[in-house]
Amino acid sequence: MLNRIAIVAGALALCVALAPLHAAKLVHNQPKHAMKAARIPARLLICSIRHITNYDPAEKQTAAQLSYDAVHRLTLFLPSIAVRTKGPPEPDEKPEPVNPRTRIIEDPDHIAPLRGGRFERVIDYWPERTELSAPISGDLLNAIVINNYDPVSKTANLFMTRATELTHFQPEHIYQGQCQVRIGASAAKPPMI
Repeated sequence: MLNRIAIVAGALALCVALAPLHAAKLVHNQPKHAMKAARIPARLLICSIRHITNYDPAEKQTAAQLSYDAVHRLTLFLPSIAVRTKGPPEPDEKPEPVNPRTRIIEDPDHIAPLRGGRFERVIDYWPERTELSAPISGDLLNAIVINNYDPVSKTANLFMTRATELTHFQPEHIYQGQCQVRIGASAAKPPMI
């Protein structure tokens, strides 16, 4: 399966005035043991995301020009993982194994379906960005991008859509909003689904 997340989010970032997605900078010239010891902490994201109703891919819309019809609660858990020391697999390569603890904990409005309840691909460059994708059915997938983490306010931006091709997303399923982020020990033991 192609890694469609960055392309879909990148296209929408220009239209929705989201921050651009930056490639993570790998730390070079550090001892090998230091790289193995570095870890991204566990994160619990409690999100309030809005359903965008008037997105037009043919227009360059600002955030102020967008309309919303509903607010949804979505809670995700991202477990602690080792800091990435190399790039992710290419889109046409088999994805890396995903920690089964990576999951959606709360989705009362069922806006983020996942076949089998699991993510298939996670590319975690926290705090710069985290990309997650999961099949829904056939070649339809749910794509989530988390970026713009602010360590002072402990918030991050979440963007979510459903997509079938590199840039073929479903305009009726576009969501964007803010998450409160709990990091480390306060996120390490999330409630069970």
